[in-house]
Amino acid sequence: MKKAVRYFVSALVIVVLTLGSMAMAPAQQAGSQKYFVVQFAGPIEESWKAEVTAEGAEILDYIPDFAFKVRMNPGIANRVAGKSFVSSVTPYSSALKFGSDLKRDGEQNLYLIRIERGSDFGQTRAAVAQTGAEILSFEEDLMVVAANASFLDAIANVDDVASINNYVMHELHSVSGAPAYNESAGDIVNADVANSRGYDGSTVIVGVSDTGIGDGTTTGAHADIPSSRVVAVYNWPGATDTCFQSITDDGAIDVDSGHGTHTSGSILSGGEPGGQGRGVAPAARLVFQATENWANISNFCQMFGGWPANGYFLTGLPDDLKTMYQQAYNAGARIHSNSWGAAVAGDYTVDSVNTDSFVWTNRDMVITFSAGNEGIDANANGVVDNDSIGAPGTSKNVITVGASENVRPDNWPCDTSLTYTSHDAYQTGQTCSSMGGTQQNFLGTYGSRWGADFPTNPIASDPTAGNSGQMAAFSSRGPTDDGRIKPDVVAPGTWILSAFSSLYQEGYGDPVNPQVGAYQWDGWGTPFNSEYKYMGGTSMSNPIAAGGAAVVKDYYSKAFSINASAALVKATLINTAVDMADENNDGVNDNDFPIPNVHEGWGLINLDAATDGSVAFVDEAATGLSTGGSTNFTVTPTGGPLKITLVWTDYPSTDTATTNLVNNLNLTATSGANTYRGNVFSGGWSTTGGSADNVNNVENIYIQSPSGTYTVTVSAFNVPNGPQKFALVVDGGTISTPPPPTSTGYLAPTAQAAVTSSAGDNNGFQTSPGNAFVDDNAFAVDVDSGSNKNTSCTNTGKDKHLFFNYGFNIPSGSVLGIQVRLNARADSTTGSPKMCVEISWNGGASWTAAKSTNLTTSEVAYTLGGTSDLWGRTWALGDFSNTNFRVRVTNVASNNSRDFYLDYIAVNVTYQP
Repeated sequence: MKKAVRYFVSALVIVVLTLGSMAMAPAQQAGSQKYFVVQFAGPIEESWKAEVTAEGAEILDYIPDFAFKVRMNPGIANRVAGKSFVSSVTPYSSALKFGSDLKRDGEQNLYLIRIERGSDFGQTRAAVAQTGAEILSFEEDLMVVAANASFLDAIANVDDVASINNYVMHELHSVSGAPAYNESAGDIVNADVANSRGYDGSTVIVGVSDTGIGDGTTTGAHADIPSSRVVAVYNWPGATDTCFQSITDDGAIDVDSGHGTHTSGSILSGGEPGGQGRGVAPAARLVFQATENWANISNFCQMFGGWPANGYFLTGLPDDLKTMYQQAYNAGARIHSNSWGAAVAGDYTVDSVNTDSFVWTNRDMVITFSAGNEGIDANANGVVDNDSIGAPGTSKNVITVGASENVRPDNWPCDTSLTYTSHDAYQTGQTCSSMGGTQQNFLGTYGSRWGADFPTNPIASDPTAGNSGQMAAFSSRGPTDDGRIKPDVVAPGTWILSAFSSLYQEGYGDPVNPQVGAYQWDGWGTPFNSEYKYMGGTSMSNPIAAGGAAVVKDYYSKAFSINASAALVKATLINTAVDMADENNDGVNDNDFPIPNVHEGWGLINLDAATDGSVAFVDEAATGLSTGGSTNFTVTPTGGPLKITLVWTDYPSTDTATTNLVNNLNLTATSGANTYRGNVFSGGWSTTGGSADNVNNVENIYIQSPSGTYTVTVSAFNVPNGPQKFALVVDGGTISTPPPPTSTGYLAPTAQAAVTSSAGDNNGFQTSPGNAFVDDNAFAVDVDSGSNKNTSCTNTGKDKHLFFNYGFNIPSGSVLGIQVRLNARADSTTGSPKMCVEISWNGGASWTAAKSTNLTTSEVAYTLGGTSDLWGRTWALGDFSNTNFRVRVTNVASNNSRDFYLDYIAVNVTYQP
């Protein structure tokens, strides 16, 4: 079913080529000679990237696992391929540019083309046009084209084309035929309790992108959203293109559905004197961005695109959403609410990328999105199907909100002064008076309203409201296509009572809208009065959660004087959410689907628990984690269940990646012999065993009956784009912040030995090797190094030398990083001489991957590794004994007459006590 009232696209949209284009696609290229895939040997270290960049390469997007797309010429590619930490370098294949589920049905289709950053957009656009595709619009690094699927290979062969995806329409996430009541919905999420503590959003500005608001001015937003709380109202009309033949720019008014006024009211309306329609954050301020306008559609698009001749559309949504977020951010907004999206069935799209990118660079901006209204029971088994999350709700860094049911103790009252019959399909022939002034018996069931989508009990016979422990059947379900848990949380989204836009209201003396000759939509059922009406959908649950985010942000500001990061707000809402008792709507509170699940994610938001002062937290630290790094915390339970939540704002992925997690952190909690890993759950609680989560940037450990203290560790398995900061929230326990890291200081060895087998000349530093123990300009010397010209750090033809007995004294704690200092030079730079360093933790039986540094003819102090660089492994304190710890230096050049000089070698270990 098409549950959304109407569909919308951005201004640069929707057209279809005339059928039968005769352009021919050239043959598929073998691979680019400008872009390459560099596959690294394991979890990526910053020093590896630095070496690749130093060769003149430009590192672009991360490719799971442990690879990057890199721009360079073949000569640089050959040098990069020779590095010890690089497994392979291969030309970037055009087949990697295709998004998932790309349409190849023989018909003309619309595609969204992304151009690689740093490319010449004009030249690339011309090259795409030469393939025979018709370019309909372009903005920033994106273009919309219409093409037959046979053109796709030719488009992909254009070197600077980064990706090709289906173009999808944006839709509002309100559902025709269903509503909810804000002060009741607010009670369900305990907003009233949080507000009574003083956490009402007064320190927060919320941005809303939607259809319009009231009369489009700061003074006429709504009677209960006074101008003193409206910071700005911006109009985004969009522009005409091949499809939008003309646009009637009516400013920021909200005249057709009243959607934008309704969602804004759910967040921050002051409400009626009796509390009706009160928003979740009733003292927050508003920045509104209006994107809807009346548009006439070209005959061409009507014929080939199936569009109506005219209508109201979200013409103003930009192709690059970052521009819209930035305007709101510049106006002071730190929450951004979006009750719209595209039905992409869990795909990570360009909109998802741009949204993640904005939060990555603006880490205090909380962005919320509705999950979508695509939930259906297609196989008629009585359970709503998986995999229907919309985009940008598939983003990693947003809070994606599903819809639960609303409950109203006043039974959904309506305005008995209205004499016309209801336009709601389930209230045919009824007036408010004939229904007895309330709509309790006229809410409809999911089956009666949307029978084709919910043909089977228990959903078919379940009323659309009345049980706060149930899901709204239409709410889109997770997971995302790469398996991430979505939605993140849910909030009430059926029969929500919120602000009624003041123009063209039926029954209140207004004229009809002259543009369409009709009144504004009544929403679900019959309005409460001229100020408030009912609506339903994840459009309605999202602003309740956005208001909740504003309350949480306000709480951290007032209680702790901090500007909470997006990660901390998200972690708090998830950590304190409630596992719903009847998420499958069978009428039994048996929790058939414990959290986390595809229906509710981590549960129903609970602002009481989020603001009662019981949560302990760590917000993003000044420095984050690099590959191999870790941070420990001591968590002491305070009674009851122990809930630990880790959230990090992840680096944006790409729209063609099959796995979208880039920086991979892991959460563990250990007490005695029991170790719990993030997101290893059974029956709604953490269980020991299992494997680390390599998919989500949200990890939870919920221990039902904690015992003893816990060492909670956040470790960085792979951070290709770091360092990675994080937020940690604990409920039911206290966090002991670890003491500051310390280090051993640089320690020199007191013993050494040449490697005398399969090591070049088999004599290492043959002259005065002990000179490397002291920094005094006296050198250990390796003359005429090596027995061949190979440049690999691990080649058996290279001279090698061991240094050991460093005398480390690390009394306790965890190792954070290892630095190896070399004071060295070569007799000449001919042959590109370098020293490679490996470390052993077991007396030389095993070695880390090598790190290397290029030498000059002057002595230079080089540092390999870093204070948060673990050289690709997790270290135990016993690894640093004189028996176990070894450093191996290998001298490498493509000219085996090179002489190597080592003045000093020392090691510094940074650790957390």
